[in-house]
Amino acid sequence: MKKAILLLAIVCLPLFALAQTTEKQYYIFNIVSFSGFIDSEGFSVDIDDGKKVKTLKDSKGNTIKFRTPAAVIMYMYSLGWELAEKGEFVKSGLVTTSFYWIMKKPCTKEEFDNAVKEGIKKPSSDE
Repeated sequence: MKKAILLLAIVCLPLFALAQTTEKQYYIFNIVSFSGFIDSEGFSVDIDDGKKVKTLKDSKGNTIKFRTPAAVIMYMYSLGWELAEKGEFVKSGLVTTSFYWIMKKPCTKEEFDNAVKEGIKKPSSDE
């Protein structure tokens, strides 16, 4: 009898483990963009947080200058952001190239919903 119960437990336990549902993971996104040249003065980056595009600043309001693109990625990782995707914009004509990274950070459903609402421009009363 004990062997039958043990066998039944061995067969059924994996089914119970698969029956667990995982909660959907939500992310907020930032688009990090930079263009221009890397020089001895360093370079700044722009952050698109879904509400507006602004130059990345420290807690005192000073523009952060980076030595290399790798420094930007390490800085963003230190704030909890992960690289989700990378790309580039190429403007033909005089050939202007600008690079960007899409960074993501885990968040709650409420934080995600708030970010969506804040990113949608409300129509003006004139329209």
